Amino acid sequence: MRPQTLVLLLAGALLAGCAQHVNAPAERTPLPETRFRVEQGVVFREGADGAQPLHADLYTPITLGPYPTVLAVPGGDWEGGHPKDMRFLAEYLAQRGLAVMAIQHRGAGDGIGLSEQLQDLHAALRWIRSNASAHRLDTERLAVLGFESGGHLGAMLGLAQSARRPLPDLPRDASLPPVRAVVAGGAALNLLPAGDRPEVRRLLPDTSEKTLRKASPVFVAHAEAPPFFFFHGDRDGRWPIAGAEAMLAELDQFGVRAELYRMKGRGHTTTYLTVSSALAAAAEFLWRELERY
Repeated sequence: MRPQTLVLLLAGALLAGCAQHVNAPAERTPLPETRFRVEQGVVFREGADGAQPLHADLYTPITLGPYPTVLAVPGGDWEGGHPKDMRFLAEYLAQRGLAVMAIQHRGAGDGIGLSEQLQDLHAALRWIRSNASAHRLDTERLAVLGFESGGHLGAMLGLAQSARRPLPDLPRDASLPPVRAVVAGGAALNLLPAGDRPEVRRLLPDTSEKTLRKASPVFVAHAEAPPFFFFHGDRDGRWPIAGAEAMLAELDQFGVRAELYRMKGRGHTTTYLTVSSALAAAAEFLWRELERY
C-alpha cells in the first residue's frame, strides 16, 4: 500500500464518526475484496480540428465479470483534469469489485463549455459501450462519480441522459447506455451564487440567471433522475453544502432515491483528503443501486 494511501485511510478512519448519513439504508451492504489491474493512457476520443486526444485509465477487478462500471470525472474548475487525479478513488472502488474508467475532458474556455464537456463524457460512454466485451464491462450497470466540477458534470450527465424529454440546451445521446446512479462529492450543484467567478465564466457562454439555472443540477432535477449519493463537507466555503442539501430535498420531492453523507468539520479540500469513510458509503450505495439491474 502506498504511504499516501495509508495516510488517507488512517485520517478517514479517525474522522469517520464525524459524519451524518442522511437517508442511510437500514442495513449495511457487504463489499467484495479483490485485486485489480490498470490500463493507462487509453484513448477514448481521438483529437479533431487540432485538438489533443482524450485519455483514460481503466481499472478492472481480477474476477470473472462482467463488472459494474463507474465513469470517474476529475474536478479542478472544469479545466479538464487528468485520469491520475482520480487514482485513489478508482483504486478503492476497483478493490471492491467495480470497474472504473477515470477520464480527462477538454478544459473550459476558447469555445469549450458545458455542452462540449458533456460531449466528452458521451465519448467515454461510447467507448465503454464499444469495448464492453473486451474488458468485461457491464453497460447495464453503469454509474458516474465526480468531485467538485467533476461532480457537477457527472450530475448533469445523469440528469440529461435519464430525462424522457431532452433538457433545454443540454446534449443527450439516447443510444448510449443509461446512467443508473450518480456519486457527487463536494460538487458544484448550484452555480447561481457563483456566476461572477472566472471558472464559471469560462464554462458558460453567458452567466445570466437563466443560463446559470439551466447549468445547475439542483434546478434541473426531475422525477426520472437516477439515484444520487452526495458527500460534502459542512464547512465547504467554495461550494457550500447548501447545494447538496437543496438537491437532496428536490430529489426526495420527486421520489428519487438520494443520500447525503454530511462530513462534519470538513472544508472543500479536507473533504477530499479524508474521503475514505465517505467512499466506503459511496461504494455500498453503488453496489445497492447497480445490483438492481
